[in-house]
Amino acid sequence: MVDQADRQHMHECEARHWLRLGYTSAAMVDELREKITAKRGAAAAERLIEEMRNQWRRRSEWLRREHV
Repeated sequence: MVDQADRQHMHECEARHWLRLGYTSAAMVDELREKITAKRGAAAAERLIEEMRNQWRRRSEWLRREHV
């Protein structure tokens, strides 16, 4: 069973995944919003984009961990 901490971790990983794929410009984020909205709904898309913003602010932390 997946608990809240696991769910949050998966959410953070997905956000970092999309950032690594280059979804960092306004146009690319709009494209991603459309894709996610079509599959999971608008609320899920907005949650993902907000988490991407959070992860972008913290990117030095997760990039540093990848190189250790």
